[in-house]
Order: sequence, then C-alpha cells, then structure tokens
Amino acid sequence: MHWMMWIFWGSLAVLFISAYLVDFLTRGKYSFNKKEKTLNQNLAEAEAQREVGRHNNQGGGMF
Repeated sequence: MHWMMWIFWGSLAVLFISAYLVDFLTRGKYSFNKKEKTLNQNLAEAEAQREVGRHNNQGGGMF
C-alpha cells in the first residue's frame, strides 16, 4: 500500500511541476486574467479612432 501513496503524490507533484514549467516557458502568455479582444472589439476600436481623427482634422474651431 505504501507504493500506492508514492504513485499518487508523485503524479500530483509531476502535474504541478509540469504546469509551472509550461507557465514559465510560455512567459504567462496564456494568462486567464487578461482576455484577448475579439475581432469585433478590435474593429470597433479602430472605427472609434478613425472617428476621433475625423473630428480632430475638421478644424473650424475657435483655435
């Protein structure tokens, strides 16, 4: 029965060590904290930037 304990805890340790190594080697690229923007979000942001540029370039202001 002692060998079953070593197999269980050993496999658990290997799982955690391999997860840490993957995180270290990928430099946290696959973080769950920051979410990737979708294509629609990127397009909407680009459209908003173009709209701001249009308003800034129209002139006709007081200054």
